[in-house]
Amino acid sequence: MSLHAPLRSLARALILVGGVVLILGSVLQIVGSRSILDLAPNIRSLGLFTGAIIGLIIGVLALIGASRVSSPVWTIILMVLGYLVGSLGGILIFIGALIGLVTALVKS
Repeated sequence: MSLHAPLRSLARALILVGGVVLILGSVLQIVGSRSILDLAPNIRSLGLFTGAIIGLIIGVLALIGASRVSSPVWTIILMVLGYLVGSLGGILIFIGALIGLVTALVKS
């Protein structure tokens, strides 16, 4: 078993958790519920509803992209999307994609 397998599993888990948190925060923002944690996407130039819809789309893309964490192209796309969203879910997606990118590019 190589060293890259546990790191890929960690990256996949972080991206999955980030996608679920992002979807949950977007749904709560659409419903209008506020919680102690700010789970909603922080897209400042858009309105609340539009930001929530984009957060849902990015969350679904993160769930799809978690299975392709060994591809450098998908990890770069997920890093950019996680950075743009900027909430707790976006940070988890960004960190998971960064770990996936490192494991994809480092030769063993």
